[in-house]
Amino acid sequence: MHDSAPRFALSAPLASWSLLILLATYLLVGTTGHLPWRGDDLTHLGPIHAMLQGSEWLIPEIAGESYLGTGPLYYWIGALLAKALGGLLPVHDAARLASSIFTGLSLYWTGLAARRLHGSAAFAPAILLGMGSLGLVVHAHETQPMLAQLAGMALCYAGLGELSERPQRAGLQAGLGIGVTFLAGGLSGLGLTLPLVLIPPLLSPHCRTPRALGGLATTLGLSGLLIALWIMGVRATQPQLLPLWWNAEVLSMTPHSQHLTRISTLFQLLGWFAWPLWPIAGWALWRNRHSISTLQIALPVVASLLALLLVATTGGLRAASILPVLPPLTLLAALGAGSLRRGAANAFDWFGTMTFVFFAILVWLGWSALHFAWPPGLARQVARLAPDFQRTAMGMDVLLALLISSAIVILPMLTRRGALRSTTNWALGMTLLWCLAVTLWEPWFAHTKNYQPIAAELSRELSRQAPGCILRKGLGDTQRAALDYFANVRTQPFLSNSECRLLLAYASSGSIRNIPKEWQLIWERRLGGGRKAENFRLYRRD
Repeated sequence: MHDSAPRFALSAPLASWSLLILLATYLLVGTTGHLPWRGDDLTHLGPIHAMLQGSEWLIPEIAGESYLGTGPLYYWIGALLAKALGGLLPVHDAARLASSIFTGLSLYWTGLAARRLHGSAAFAPAILLGMGSLGLVVHAHETQPMLAQLAGMALCYAGLGELSERPQRAGLQAGLGIGVTFLAGGLSGLGLTLPLVLIPPLLSPHCRTPRALGGLATTLGLSGLLIALWIMGVRATQPQLLPLWWNAEVLSMTPHSQHLTRISTLFQLLGWFAWPLWPIAGWALWRNRHSISTLQIALPVVASLLALLLVATTGGLRAASILPVLPPLTLLAALGAGSLRRGAANAFDWFGTMTFVFFAILVWLGWSALHFAWPPGLARQVARLAPDFQRTAMGMDVLLALLISSAIVILPMLTRRGALRSTTNWALGMTLLWCLAVTLWEPWFAHTKNYQPIAAELSRELSRQAPGCILRKGLGDTQRAALDYFANVRTQPFLSNSECRLLLAYASSGSIRNIPKEWQLIWERRLGGGRKAENFRLYRRD
């Protein structure tokens, strides 16, 4: 076929160095250089800050209280990075680099698993498809322990993918992957990986040889050792927390039907979060439907079903909970990306380019509304969300944003034509769109998602009060982590019979209510506006 691409065309998929440069850009832009944002970014900075302040490392803590929501592995790496880079970067920036490390490992190990299951041609497409998924980009740049679990899942897939060829190496990798998922995600990590050990010997006679079964024994032995070491460590240092941790894990893994009452919301969330993985994975499954009982197809299919089952029947209905779906769907999509029919590949390529151009225009329109109050309707909405936002001077960031916007339009035209052009352009578009959003909107994010000014004001107000304990009402893990990190302020659960003379109350999307009459308001601060407004109030009783 005649290649009409320009002389200086990008290969599709990208070659090693260009792929590495794109991946580094994707991982690092927006990861550092800003204060921690409210939400998961601040919540999961809390345990890292606690470790750096001398708390136990086996069970995470937030502001002096045990945090049983996730495993400690991500926090270990974040704390070690903060210690190692303490003279170069702030703690929150250094710790957040753990997300870059685990996201990079997850993408690489997913590519490695694709290479072992589907052949060498699937390696780069798997990485590009993972980078292009809509649901990963924001979480890859925040303090997010779920990313460590994704890396463990991908390593487990990669190990099981070569069990028949190199059983011992495969067993070590799969066992390490299962151990990582446990240390990162607890019992949910085991549920996503441990059942997969049964797939190779059930489906492939080459995985039932003595050497292959020995590799599986290595998998079980190594993963069991890692789990046992952590449990024994907790039992030796904090034995009272072990039953609390177990009860919390069992509760988190107990199936419920709450999501089924919001099934349309669940499908909408899965639909955009896993785009464009699920349509390509669906095509791969249809095209290979006659060989679905082979290890190459059954392993990612069963892994996808386990992840979907976990998402649909446990936990809360939120975007971060969908992350475990991405690695197995990426593995399936990598099989289908190279076999898309020409019309479908061209349509996907065109749709991707138009999508990123459209969203780039929206980013610019929002920026225009922020700085020039045009378009008026959007400007009113922006002002309502952050009425006290101070516009920053326009400088090199605008010029850089113009260059990025030009690249969003030009680079897809420089990509060589072929079956994998759409996959390459999608990863390029996602990376450039993220860079554009960070360049133009980081001051807005820093203002609307920043608790530092509130913590500083509260600290000044507390310095004028008599020393003593502080009760809390309505504060969640995010607010507690922020106050501890920014101002070294810690609170206690509200008890009516407590002798504390100060009470800090918080409410989101509403006013603070049900405060007993003996409490007198002495300080108040409001963050944001509209439906997302947050209220902090400090009370004192005499």
